[in-house]
Amino acid sequence: MCGLLLCLLLLIPAAQADEQGVLANLPACHDLGFSTEEDFVIENGTQVVSDGDLLSRSGAVCARNFELLTPWQVKEDLGLDAVDIVIADMKPGLVAFSTELDDPRGRFGAGDLLATNGTAIPNSVLLQKFKIGYDMGLDGLQFIGSVQGIIGFLTATANISEAQWLADPGMLFEGLDKFKVDIWISTESTQYTSDTMQILDGDVLSVGTGAIVVQQANLLPLNVPAGLPVRGVDFGADALTANRNGDIHTLRFSTEILYRGNTAAAPFTDGDVLKMGNNGIETPNSSLIILFGPKARFLGLDALHINFADPDLDHDYLPSISTD
Repeated sequence: MCGLLLCLLLLIPAAQADEQGVLANLPACHDLGFSTEEDFVIENGTQVVSDGDLLSRSGAVCARNFELLTPWQVKEDLGLDAVDIVIADMKPGLVAFSTELDDPRGRFGAGDLLATNGTAIPNSVLLQKFKIGYDMGLDGLQFIGSVQGIIGFLTATANISEAQWLADPGMLFEGLDKFKVDIWISTESTQYTSDTMQILDGDVLSVGTGAIVVQQANLLPLNVPAGLPVRGVDFGADALTANRNGDIHTLRFSTEILYRGNTAAAPFTDGDVLKMGNNGIETPNSSLIILFGPKARFLGLDALHINFADPDLDHDYLPSISTD
């Protein structure tokens, strides 16, 4: 198994090579990585952290936005809207992600699935099985399958151009089948007129099957008015992570909007890490960012990755850090 992983790592294109320290600090995000919705200055005032940087709960910057975008040599900060850290502890590291902004030179859009090895899959191709022919954005991202399979898939797709994807979207599903992986996503917009189903930006979708994995109404407790049209509000799914086996009970997420709560349901913010269903808040946003020492106690949560495969991480893998 280890031999196979090493061979696959060697096949990852050199565009993301660690020659100049690119992704050198990625191991700091081995167990958890996230991005905030706002830029901020760390406690000593000597470093600005952007909403495009990949951060660790230990107070480390795991990767700057330009490091993630090394294959495209983008110097502008384009934000970090979704993330899945495939390899953190071996070189070269491998991260799948999406940005908040389009590439200034038009090579990819904010809704495309990117990876640090140069993969760029257009958003409309990801949504092919939902029969939606336009970009709906990409807010949450989680690869399902073995790490070896995910590496194989991303290696095989690294040199496919946008034009090739658009000319033959079926390549995506051939690759997913070949490497036995799926991609769970959430979108930034809502589609009420799809040929197949209504899609909310708070639904969790399966790219490979064209099915809704979890509807918005089932992500949040019954006493929260989540879901359209019955309960009244689409809270969104702004960050998304789960284990590689696709176990629904491991799903963790954040919302697009906060909920002030009532006598029946506890409040939460759009920066808190939430469990699915009636389990509520697992970790408040302040616990994620406290070790950075920002001037604010809340910075939002745009992207989230958790390594459920680590044997040291059980269901209480993300303890709250006291903010008192």
